[in-house]
Amino acid sequence: MIVFAISLTYTCSTGAQTSFEHWPGTQYNPAVPTMEQELGYLSGDRISSHGELMSYLEALEDAVPDQVKIVEYARSWEGRKLVYAFVGSPENIGRLDGISEDMKRLADPRQTSQEEANNLIEAMPAIVCLSYGVHGNEISSPDAALITAYHLLAAQNDPVVQKILANTVVMIDPTQNPDGRDRFVHNFTIAEGLEPDASPMAAEHNEPWPGGRTNHYYFDLNRDWLALTQPETRGRVRVLQEYYPLVFVDLHEMGSNSSYYFAPEAVPYNPHLAQDQRASLELFGRNNAKWFDQFGFSYFTREVFDAFYPGYGASWPSYYGSVAMTYEQASARGLLVRRSDGATMHFRDTVQHHFVASISTAETAADNRRKLLNDFYNYRKSAIREGQTESIKAYILPRTGNTSAVDKLVAVLNMHGVEIQRATTAFRAGGQQYDVGTYVVSLAQPAKRLIRTV
Repeated sequence: MIVFAISLTYTCSTGAQTSFEHWPGTQYNPAVPTMEQELGYLSGDRISSHGELMSYLEALEDAVPDQVKIVEYARSWEGRKLVYAFVGSPENIGRLDGISEDMKRLADPRQTSQEEANNLIEAMPAIVCLSYGVHGNEISSPDAALITAYHLLAAQNDPVVQKILANTVVMIDPTQNPDGRDRFVHNFTIAEGLEPDASPMAAEHNEPWPGGRTNHYYFDLNRDWLALTQPETRGRVRVLQEYYPLVFVDLHEMGSNSSYYFAPEAVPYNPHLAQDQRASLELFGRNNAKWFDQFGFSYFTREVFDAFYPGYGASWPSYYGSVAMTYEQASARGLLVRRSDGATMHFRDTVQHHFVASISTAETAADNRRKLLNDFYNYRKSAIREGQTESIKAYILPRTGNTSAVDKLVAVLNMHGVEIQRATTAFRAGGQQYDVGTYVVSLAQPAKRLIRTV
């Protein structure tokens, strides 16, 4: 009996949960499986591998098939699945293909009048895309993805969840970089001891080269949104243009001695962001602040994270009309870490912070559904108008010199959703003659701001 009591105290001291609620007071539907039931551990007690992430999401889909739809969008270089898990009400999940088609109609004001747009907006949910773990060694957000999905599906009589399900569809990308994720999990598993070591100098906190940040070919996937060289990014961009989520959040981690960052970003803003987008960043930031204040979490805005460069995951969706944001959580880089102020930070706490931010973001989208849909339509409409009236009307890409490079550029622009014409006869423009086969990119199109930014 004495040995047992010592063992129990020892277990608690290592950071394993005794009584921890990610959203205190919530009652959950017992018919929806928990992580403990499916994976054998509580959320935040272990760092889930890619296989465990997939296994749990598939268990949720099996348990609540009318509210979850998993769509594979790519395979990593090492053959791991990349998926979006769509979570919503039975009505919205049942008409997911129709929602996609309606968003495409809303995305082209040349084909959809203002009256038609108004009718679509009245009947459509706002799609929210939560993208986790683009850097494989930023570990808390993929586990937050699992508890976010569980909470949306299992929380009972929760007015926030009910509002989210009624007014949005949440797209969850549990890990954008599965190869890097599993590289980190492998290194951590072989380095950890019998109990977590909070020392930043401990082996479990020091990754061997090349670490888990990058994908199989050591490419930083958060720098690939313009060049589109990697299958993970290409798959994401393709699906985003199928659904045009109105809100896109890229959830990251930063140094252990920080706290939590969310929008609005620091200046300078990219000049091709619309005023409505900048105003919406304030809406999301204020609601996040409300919940973080209520939970007692530390946070900051602006500071070092700007919205200028268009090639990040938290930037690129802005240029089709989304409200795109980065969230950053201080990293435990393991199950426990001792910060420079002497405080010990638990992995489960970092998971909780990303989870609360995810639910808060979905709530803001639900509260502002009509505004976000209207802003999206107007963003695309005003882009066409600017392309018609501004001094630069088009870009001409002659097929001269290295024609393979020109063709490759055109192919990449096409993957970005840019409309490109090709001359069938020779023509003259700006006092210069152009041959048959020359590419012309008109700015009088919905992708005008992306074109100018690129």
